This record gives sequence, C-alpha cells and structure tokens, in this order.
Amino acid sequence: MRSAGFRFRSLVALTAVLAAAACGQKAGVGEADQAAAPVATSSSFTSTSTVTTGAASASGTAGTATAPAALTRSGPAPTAGSRAASAAGPLSPPAVPSARSGPAQTAAGGPVPSRSARPNDAGPAPSAPGPDPHDRDGVSDKEIVIGIHAPLTGAAPVPEDSVDKAKDLYWKFIAERGGIFGRNVRVVFRDDQFNPSRAVTVCREMVEQEHAFVLFGIGTDQVVSCARYASQAGVPYFSMGGGEAALAELRNYFAISMSFPQQAPMVAQVVKRAGKTKVAVVVINTPNYDDTFAAMVQSARGAGLSVVRADRIGKQASESEVLAETNNLRTSGAEAVIVAVAPVTFLNLAHAAQGQAYSPLWTGPGLANGLNLVAEFGCPSIAGARFLSPMPELDVIDRLDPDYKPAYRKYNNGAEPDDLGLAVWGMEKTLHQFLKAAGPDLGRSRLIATVQSGQEFASGVFPPVRFGPNQRFGAGQAHLLEADCANRRYRTLATFASSF
Repeated sequence: MRSAGFRFRSLVALTAVLAAAACGQKAGVGEADQAAAPVATSSSFTSTSTVTTGAASASGTAGTATAPAALTRSGPAPTAGSRAASAAGPLSPPAVPSARSGPAQTAAGGPVPSRSARPNDAGPAPSAPGPDPHDRDGVSDKEIVIGIHAPLTGAAPVPEDSVDKAKDLYWKFIAERGGIFGRNVRVVFRDDQFNPSRAVTVCREMVEQEHAFVLFGIGTDQVVSCARYASQAGVPYFSMGGGEAALAELRNYFAISMSFPQQAPMVAQVVKRAGKTKVAVVVINTPNYDDTFAAMVQSARGAGLSVVRADRIGKQASESEVLAETNNLRTSGAEAVIVAVAPVTFLNLAHAAQGQAYSPLWTGPGLANGLNLVAEFGCPSIAGARFLSPMPELDVIDRLDPDYKPAYRKYNNGAEPDDLGLAVWGMEKTLHQFLKAAGPDLGRSRLIATVQSGQEFASGVFPPVRFGPNQRFGAGQAHLLEADCANRRYRTLATFASSF
C-alpha cells in the first residue's frame, strides 16, 4: 500500500524561497560539483525586480520568547549589539579546517628559495597585481544587484507568488527609510532545479549577464557548486548553514546561520531534555553531508544517548526506500529521530511512521523542516517535532522585529504574513548589515574585508554573526521551534539559544 505521505510530494514548497544575495564576475570559471548527480529537468523560473533604496537601517529590537521550563534559555535576552556566549556542547563538532599559512615547501620538505636566491632565473620579478576590474560589478551610484538561486523546482514546487512576495520585501521597506547610500536594489532570482550543475549555470548567468554584485544560495550540493564558482570569480557568496567541509576553505563564502555540524550538540541536548535515551540519525546520502552525519552521531553519543540506528537516505528517496527506513527506525526502538533530509522526505517518513503506529520525537537542524508548510501538511504525523531554526516563528516576531508583519501586509496588498517571507526578511536584513558597514565606497573586496573583520552583525531576527579571515561559519545561536498540530503550524520554544 502506498504511504499516505507521498500524496504531498507535489504540495510541499520549502527551502527554495530562502534567498537574498547574488553572484558576479569573470567569465569562464567554475565547474559543477560532481558530488551529486543532476536530479531535475524542469525549466527554470526567472524573476527580476527593482526597488529604490537609500541609506538608513531598519530597526528591530531583539528579545526572547518564553520557553517551557525544560527548554528555557538561561541568561538575558540578546540585543542587537550583544551575543550570548556559546555554551560548549557535550561533544564539539568536527573541527573546521583553517587556511594554511607559512612558507612554501619543496618536495624534499625544505623552503622554496626566493626569486632573489635563484641566480639562474631570467627576467624581471613579476609586478604586483593591479586592482580587480570586476570589483565593482553590480554596483553603481544608483543600484546594487543581488542574485539568488534556490530549488524552485526539483525538490518540490514552490508557488511563484511566494517568491515574488518575499524576495524584495525588505528592500522596499528600506527604500522608504533612506536605503543604502542612495542606491537601488535589484533582485535577480534563478531556479537551480535542485541540481548542482544547473546551479553553476544560473550563477554564471547572474554574474556575467545580470552583473550581480553578490550571490545568495539555498540548498546543499547546489550551494557547494555555486560557492566554488563564486570563489574563483571573486564574488561574495552567502548561504544558510549546511555542511562545512566543502566550504570552509572558500575565501568568498560566508554562512549566515549555524552549520549543521555546529548545531549537532544542541540537537542532542534537545533530545536529552525531552527525556529520550534511544536515538536514530537519518541524513541525506551526499558527500557534502558526511560531516553532518558524523557530527550528529558523535554529538548524540557524547550526550550519553544510545544511537540505535544511523543511516543515509537518498536525496530524493523513493517510496520503497522511505518505507524500508521507517520500518527499520521502528524496529530499532528509537525514541527520537534526528533528521537532516529534504522536507518531502521528512514528511514521507513521518506519515509512514504514523501508518506503522510509530511516533518518535522528530528533531534536527534548521531551517527547512521547521517551516509552517511542513506543519500544514505534516500534522498530525509530526506532532511535537522540534527543530532548530535561524529565525523564530510568527508567534514572537512582533517582539523581535515589529516591522515585519506591517511591511508584509503593506507591500503585498494586505496579504497575511508567512514564515517563508520572514526567513527571506531575516536573511536580507543580515545582508543589509554587511552592506551598510562596508560604507558608500562599495566594492567586492571591501565588502569581504568588512564581513570578515571580526565585528558582530546583528539583525534581531537571525542570530548575530561574527567572521574572521579563516572563519566562514560565524553564528553561535539558534531558535528552537515545536510543531503545534492543534494549529497546524510551528511555535517558538526558545530564542537566541546557544545550549539547552
């Protein structure tokens, strides 16, 4: 019998709408990541919009949601200028490799002699490189171009109007408050079809044809592929946190929320606080999530939990694969299941589990499985599910940023705000902090230097971030959400937490 969850495959729209910045630069660089094979053939959706912006920052007062006793965050609520110190988890995630430094070495292990020490070398020493002619691509006195790529098709269809409502909402709001030093913001969106090869193609288009100044991506394999291209092209690239290993050495890459390995100790703490002792881990079977899988297993064991099953599942898992995995989870006796999978796969697992009278605590890193569309189609199968998230939910946003809901209604003809729009709003607000700090003399090199300068950037929606020259994963906090199936949506249990 077919799992009930499969009828939702064409209904769930998820991580695709989460984007806020683009690509740019030199033609002919970057190849598709081969870690994941292409999985979609749908045609792409292209959307471009222009909004006038100027020079002031939107305000937002950071606060905290009241959490249940078992999950209340200790310490004062963070403000826009402060950041709670991260509590060490029971087991630290795998170390992020740092850029190597020091003198070059010969094959024999000794230092490479300098040019002056090589008497047989002919010709003058090379001159210092000149300024990058593409440094200000996508920036003029009147405009900044931001490019976004996300899986509008392939992972699950996302309603086009959801993207249109969200993608430049924040910039319209800023336009009425002076904007970014008198400049307009033009948002360019491309569908990467959940396909890493396609992601490189659309990123190159946004850089070389649309002259995007920066790029923002959503996804796993697609982000790795496009981020590698952006690094070669000299384009600043931002994304939500996912895996680390394939991205840590890219000089132009920055994750504006906690990576999945960073979240692993907190996820284990959520399970332990819920009183569960037997846990299973299910992660997408792509090399770009190898570090996520290892971190989730190690952190669960480090927290004293018994890992009764640890498995990988296909990026677009078949019905038979989902049913088999669900049966294995049930027979393992797992009381909690940590998932780092696409929303469609999560829903199919949850519905299949309900069909087998199996109701574990579903949990994991954020953000895709903590969106209200998941609760809408997942309840009651996902009742009580708890996911970390880079953003809070709509139930507390008025205290953290009272501007979001009124702005959404104003610029979308009175439509009721949703959490997809809030995710984009939070990402764009974070990007605004970067652009504002870089100042009016804006260029790619200046923006990168500003972002990795060590200063803290706080939006009041996403947790604060702080980057350094060798630190690409700058967040240390997350929000915690719970599926409220009585209302078929998520509610906020804790905000700006670094441990539980």
